[in-house]
Amino acid sequence: MTTNIHSSAIVEDGAKIGDDVSIGAFSHIGADVDIGVGSQIHTNVVITGFTKIGPGCDIYPFSVIGGPPQDFKYDGSPTKLTVGGGTLIREHCTIHRGTPHGGGITSIGDNCFLMVAAHVAHDCQIGNGVVMINQATLAGHCEVGDHAIVGGLSAVHQYVRIGKHAFIAGMTGIEHDVIPFGLAKGILRRAHLTGLNLVGLKRRGFPRDEIHSLRAAYREIFDGESSEISDRAERIAQKYGEHYLVMDLVNFIRGRTGRSFCLPQPGNMNRATEAF
Repeated sequence: MTTNIHSSAIVEDGAKIGDDVSIGAFSHIGADVDIGVGSQIHTNVVITGFTKIGPGCDIYPFSVIGGPPQDFKYDGSPTKLTVGGGTLIREHCTIHRGTPHGGGITSIGDNCFLMVAAHVAHDCQIGNGVVMINQATLAGHCEVGDHAIVGGLSAVHQYVRIGKHAFIAGMTGIEHDVIPFGLAKGILRRAHLTGLNLVGLKRRGFPRDEIHSLRAAYREIFDGESSEISDRAERIAQKYGEHYLVMDLVNFIRGRTGRSFCLPQPGNMNRATEAF
């Protein structure tokens, strides 16, 4: 295997470049960058800071990876960014490294897909297989679970959690936590929970009985009771504890950080109860 670095690219002394890496014209790789085996860096890409790119990544032109956080408190400390293997980053994406007060690291998992002009801010923690559609943006300290999809032109408020396999519709503002497997929508306005991502669950081959139990649990948690969501979740855990999708939902609610949950609009339970 050979490494192919264009003559016009700048690779600073100290950078670690793996075997079979390609670096295109006019790209700039900083001294503290580590690029994994088989990754392809196209033309006009900037990778800077203490940034580790996993094997087999593909980064397209005009992306800036590992830049300093947009945080007035940032003092230039050597914080980090890690990008997992097999991740595809398209044109004009920006990903910022962490802050000392936010854990010091921004992390993106394996096999993610960041489409054109997506933005990941400082200290975000993104799981595996996450898709961010064109111009989706995450503010600082967000958490996004495995295989979640964030729709184009959507914006996620800082410190928000998005659970695994959730789906955020395009042009939606997310200011509250979105449950795992949830479907959130709010075209040109703040989001409401509109049900479960049943299409995604079916496509990923989850067992039918698990989806039925999850749908029943969703109804009992969100359909009109006056008690706290956390209390309802504990009752659900006792009732459906043997079903792992339900327990993923319950554990997400148990792990609440002080932010509110994205909730259904009153009377809107249709998507969670449609035929399957």
